[in-house]
Amino acid sequence: MKIELTEAEALVLSDWLHRNCKKKELFEDLAEQYVMWNIDCQLEKELVFPVNCADIIAQARNTVKSTY
Repeated sequence: MKIELTEAEALVLSDWLHRNCKKKELFEDLAEQYVMWNIDCQLEKELVFPVNCADIIAQARNTVKSTY
């Protein structure tokens, strides 16, 4: 399966996954958490997070919100 995301969408999703993947209460089953970890790892391989990461994430969030 292939899922296509813009770079902004990928940054927003990666940020969310990084902040939430360890919160066991978000998952009904451990398999769901494994899938999210897998997606997070795949995104980390593709994305480059510079030093000013918070600014980049904020810009990406604004880009995503403006396109919907």
